[in-house]
Amino acid sequence: MSRILETFGLKKHLNLTVKMEKSEFINFIESKVKPNRLFFFDIFDVKQKEYYGTVNKDDFWLRIGTKSITGGSFASAEGKMKSHLDKTELNIKIIGWNWFIILWFLVMSLIFGLALNDIIKDNSYGILIVFGPIFLIFYLIGIYKIRSGVKKFERQLMTQLKKLL
Repeated sequence: MSRILETFGLKKHLNLTVKMEKSEFINFIESKVKPNRLFFFDIFDVKQKEYYGTVNKDDFWLRIGTKSITGGSFASAEGKMKSHLDKTELNIKIIGWNWFIILWFLVMSLIFGLALNDIIKDNSYGILIVFGPIFLIFYLIGIYKIRSGVKKFERQLMTQLKKLL
């Protein structure tokens, strides 16, 4: 399943080695992270840091804050840190969804399933020609948001870490 998600761009794995000790890297990440909260309230935040999340001694979890009501990316990164001599090895997994986008797909599936059930009961299959593409467009919007979120998060994270590689 993981391979399928990576093929369609809905998930990404990064293995990086940064040229600093683990404690220095933790301090670097902590300087860019503020405590996580519900993403609907990101537009009211006045602190100027790049990420929301948590940083521990062996792992971290990050997400990009959204500055608009329509929302930005739903992507988040989960990373593991391992110390190796004077370098730190990072194993980062970027996923493009959260509970909100999964709820979007569930609601769209429920609506489509109920409509399909009603269409079968009434033997009015012609209406599928109209509403089938509409439901497909809503699914594709969700998939597009996930893919673009993963790409955006990867670019931003690589820009931040490029100085350290």
